[in-house]
Amino acid sequence: MPRMKAFRGFVPNPDRVDPGAVICPPYDVIPDEMHGQLLNHAPENAVRWILGDEPGVTPDENVFRKCGESMRAAVEAGTIIHEEKPAIYRYSIRYGNRAGGTSLLQGVIAVAEARPWGEGVERHEEIRPHTVARLVAQARLTTIDTGVVQLSCEGLEEVLAGVDAGPEAGELVFESKDFKGDVHTLRRIDDPDHVRAIEEALEPLPSAVADGHHRYTTAIELSGDDQLVGGGFVLSFIGDLRQEGLHIHPTHRIWSWKPGDGPDLELVADRIIEVLDDGEGEEWSLVASNGKEWTLKTRPDLDQPTLARRLADVVGEFDDLGSPATPHLEPVAREHLDRSEHGLLCLLPPVGKEEFWSRTLAQEVFPPKTTFFEPKISTGMVVRYTDEEDV
Repeated sequence: MPRMKAFRGFVPNPDRVDPGAVICPPYDVIPDEMHGQLLNHAPENAVRWILGDEPGVTPDENVFRKCGESMRAAVEAGTIIHEEKPAIYRYSIRYGNRAGGTSLLQGVIAVAEARPWGEGVERHEEIRPHTVARLVAQARLTTIDTGVVQLSCEGLEEVLAGVDAGPEAGELVFESKDFKGDVHTLRRIDDPDHVRAIEEALEPLPSAVADGHHRYTTAIELSGDDQLVGGGFVLSFIGDLRQEGLHIHPTHRIWSWKPGDGPDLELVADRIIEVLDDGEGEEWSLVASNGKEWTLKTRPDLDQPTLARRLADVVGEFDDLGSPATPHLEPVAREHLDRSEHGLLCLLPPVGKEEFWSRTLAQEVFPPKTTFFEPKISTGMVVRYTDEEDV
């Protein structure tokens, strides 16, 4: 586990605003349409702190500065208030899941010291340098930490129960519905002795980033920055990987190209089938834009890379096919293929929790967008400044 610490952050003021009106999804799952909906939902919504107040505008230095100013203006207005003492938070979200039912995710929010990968925190996806560069620029211009890195581990609740920090521990800060109707519950633990016991209990646990690789890497980059004395820590949620309320969904792959500008469609399909169809194992589908569809079965094998990596290697044998589109919903993927003049869709199975944990602890790095964790950890429940010491 990284060095998880209590921090003195900012939370919505229930006397001035419904906390649910502040909460929004993380920046990377907010399309322009939702951005507009959130702006219209409430003037206090945290989307202004992460994407600004103009949907469709590419974030630049001016936008980033306004994001930081917007969050600080909320503090000055009293809708967001500074906590009196450093705290660790018990957090849960009861949300509508993909299957049409309701799930519960629970865990802890604290700040994690951003140590190099492998020192308490493992990654499982490739890091894109241009994304980190953008987030570093944003962090320096906004001087706020809003997005929450999502960490997973095993045995968390048992460890927390051992230090009297179960789901009902601490003082209730708020319980509120967000714009989608998901219910967020935040509880504060700020007794110094209790906080110290939790910090010590968490430290021996190994953890892995489920979501937020680039935000964690950004904090590594900012460690030691004289202007951002709190930049080397990152707002983090840690939850038990095995809990029923955490789901890992697949991310599908679509390669498309113009006829005549690349290989024959069925030649690529035949090669994928030749390499990856074992005749037994996990079932998945290969769909061509000409209407043909194949069912493949691939044996899970921890001695080989993930199916997504093996698939990328096979497709990489053909020149100029580029990077795939990566929708995570099958209907969206099929619609995308229908719009393609010439293409192949691979409807992949999800990476199971056991496979995820085993491969990640073995320090295997997956291709980008191999996993899609549900739910995403929202923005706005608790935030912090990075140009002040709060740990």
